[in-house]
Amino acid sequence: MAFNGRELTVDWDATTLVGIRSRGLSGSAEAVDVTTDDSLGFRTLLAEPGVISAEISVAGITNDETLIAAMYTATVAGRTLENAIVNLPSTLATPGTVAFSAFISAFEITGEHDGSVEFTATLMSSGAITYTASTA
Repeated sequence: MAFNGRELTVDWDATTLVGIRSRGLSGSAEAVDVTTDDSLGFRTLLAEPGVISAEISVAGITNDETLIAAMYTATVAGRTLENAIVNLPSTLATPGTVAFSAFISAFEITGEHDGSVEFTATLMSSGAITYTASTA
């Protein structure tokens, strides 16, 4: 079964970000290499990851000055945002979610004289990441 890209939404402080044309969620569990000479040349990794992280990337168009101001202010202030939530596509009644506090590591707005104002942002997890599965 396929899903429409619009079904993957990003919320910030209980408000769905609008004007988004593309969005993505990535997760990472970085391995810890503990290889020594005793490993006989074979790489040895710890059973648990060293750093677990998630990242949201968004791009779109907007005329919401409040959103632009809030994201830019958070970026230059180095402020962590509470309640970044990605709603995952689902055929069930309640979609799954990935939630975490987020640090905006990059924010850019661009525009051409004959086009719309476009923006991109990258939100990196800070602290625990919570995954909640879809339910019927």
